[in-house]
Order: sequence, then C-alpha cells, then structure tokens
Amino acid sequence: MLAAPSGAAGFVTRHPTAALSAVLVLTGIITGPAAALAFSQSLSLLDPAVLALGAVLAAGISFWHTRHPVLAVLTAVTPLPGLILAAPLAAGASFGLVPFVAYGFGFALATLTVQHVLDRLLCATMSEAPWRAAGVVLGLAILLAIVWFRHSDNADAAMQAVGDLLAVSASVLLLLPVLMARVHFDEAYVADANRVHERRGRTFERLGGASLPRWGLSLTGIAIIFLALGWFGAAPVVQGGWWRYGATVVLVCGAFGAFAGGWREGLGLGFVGAVSCLAALWWQTYARVPFGAVGAFEVAMLASFLSLSSARQMRAWRRAGDASDMARRRALEEPSGAIFATLGATAAALPSLLHAGAQVIVLAVLAAGLCGAILLPAVLTGIEAVFPRWQSLQEMYGRTRRT
Repeated sequence: MLAAPSGAAGFVTRHPTAALSAVLVLTGIITGPAAALAFSQSLSLLDPAVLALGAVLAAGISFWHTRHPVLAVLTAVTPLPGLILAAPLAAGASFGLVPFVAYGFGFALATLTVQHVLDRLLCATMSEAPWRAAGVVLGLAILLAIVWFRHSDNADAAMQAVGDLLAVSASVLLLLPVLMARVHFDEAYVADANRVHERRGRTFERLGGASLPRWGLSLTGIAIIFLALGWFGAAPVVQGGWWRYGATVVLVCGAFGAFAGGWREGLGLGFVGAVSCLAALWWQTYARVPFGAVGAFEVAMLASFLSLSSARQMRAWRRAGDASDMARRRALEEPSGAIFATLGATAAALPSLLHAGAQVIVLAVLAAGLCGAILLPAVLTGIEAVFPRWQSLQEMYGRTRRT
C-alpha cells in the first residue's frame, strides 16, 4: 500500500474532482487563445493533423507499455497542450519538424512519470520521479541555445525549440499527476502488471552483459568512432569558435556531473549527448536533407534526458548500498520506461515522413533514445575500467547492503 501523499499531491488525492476541474478549465483558457493565435499566423492544418496521428501511434506504444488504456491516452495526450501553448512562439520560424522532436521529449517525460508510478504500485524498484532530470536538461537547453544560436540565422527556430521543450514539459508535469489521480488500479491489473514486469525483466537481462568491462569498453570504442565520424561529418553545418565548444563542455559535463554523482557520470552523459547530436548532423549532411542544427540540438536533449534519468537512478542504487558495477547492471536490466519512451517518440515521429528529410529525424530520435536508455551504463563501465573508483576494503570484500 502506497503512503498517502502530503502537500499539493495530498490535496489532489483528497479532492480529485475539484483539482481536475480547475486544471482542465485553466488548460482550456490558456490553450484556446494560443491555438487561435497560431492559426492566425498561417499555420497549415497538415502539421496538427500529422502530429495528432503521431500521438495516436504513441498511445499505442504506451498501451503496450502500461496495459492500461486510460494511462496510455494520458501519456500520449498530456504533451499536446504544451505544444499548442508554444505554437505562437514560432512567429518568424518554421514549424516543420521541430514540434515532433519536442513531442517526443514530452512523451518520454510522461512515460518515465508513469513508470515511476507503476514502480511504486508494484514495489518493483526504487525509482526516482523524472522531474529533476527534466529540469536540469531544460536549464541546459536554455543556456546552450543562447551559446549556439543567439546571433545565428537559426535564432527563431531555436527559440521555438526551447519554447516547445519547456511548454511540453510543463504540460506533462502539471496535467499528468492530476489526471492520474482519477485512475483506478484494481487487483487484476496489479497482478497482470507484475507478470508483465517479470517477463520483461527476463528479456532485458540479456543487456546486463554490457556492464562487464570487456563489453563496456567495446561499446564505448564503437561510440567513439561514431563521435569522430559525426565530428567531421557535421563540420559543414556547425560553425562555431572554440569558445563555444569549451563553454558547451563545461556547462554540460559540469551540470550533469553535479546532478548525477561525479565527474565520471558528467563525462559519460556529455559523451552520450555529443554522440547523439553529432550523429544526427552527420546523417543530415550525408543524406543532403534540410534537417537543421536546431533539430539535432533537440535530439541531443532527448538523449540527455533519458541518460540523466538513468544516471540518477544508478546514483540512488549506489546510495542504497549497491556496488557501482551492480548499479550499472541494474540500469541495463531495468530500462523498461526508457525503452518504451524511445519507441513511442519514434512512432510519433513517423507521420512526419510527409516532410522532406524526415527520415533523418526519425532515425535520429530512435538512435538518441537508445543511446539514452542503454549506452550510458556501457560508457560508464568503460570509463571506470580506465579510471577505477576508489573502494574501501568493506566495499571490495562484501559490503552489506543497507535496507
């Protein structure tokens, strides 16, 4: 039995109808004028229709994940009011493919939020709510957009991208908890969810081998090759001085290291984000499609969010008594939320294939999600193989796990 929440969450639990009514009324008041203003800017009806189709596909993936139709609909729908609210920010910018990546980010945030609730319901694992990781990534998105796009030709598109990310995240974090307070989980659902969790756990156990040094180093080496190819392939697109590269490294690795548990985590998280971003830019130049640096920037934010959520989960497991290698193995064996977030974000981007060059963004979203869900533990394994952590004798010879 879950403990009764306190504060605002407790009010929502005790007065769900009043809270739900207030949230829905406020959402309608805000999004209605925003939608009207967006259409007054000559927004094509095709973009909302295609995005709505993507949300339907994402809802199907969410139902596969949760086995609960109401949760599936809520996961897919709650990012949409944020996109509507942010649409007027696109004055002077092209809607294009930017909202599809932003929706994927919001869907990933909603999926991990639902996964956190299901973990508490099933008492399956000690998971952390994803809002802290989302806050760190969004703060970095604002700073990096200023560093890279402030005086560029992509300034309008960058403003739209950051606005979309902020709006969909706020929409999910404000709407989803209130709406989920009305969702009922009966005993049959809990029993079925436990069976599904055990079955998926046996499937994902095969990924745990990447926590071994030989496999971790191998995967890290492959990722370094992609990073190098992306660096040279993205050269025609990325025009920036060394101060921009230095500022990016300091901001990303410093912030991630502070919130994920150390400089190794900061280096690994920055590496995962860089691989995702540069690979997307490289594929763009190779395929000769107008994907844009802003789209790659959003893809990197998606990968960073999923990988930072994984890193904070590993940090929580280490604090609970797990050794570092065991925490990495658990992150590889329990990536259900991140995997389904990746699949849903990719499915939502599929209808964007009506746009020129969208095949690159679909592939980039899939790759970024997989990097965020799986690559980080392997990279940390490689880093720790080269730079081992200091361990006490108690840790080396059988530390007793705290309960």
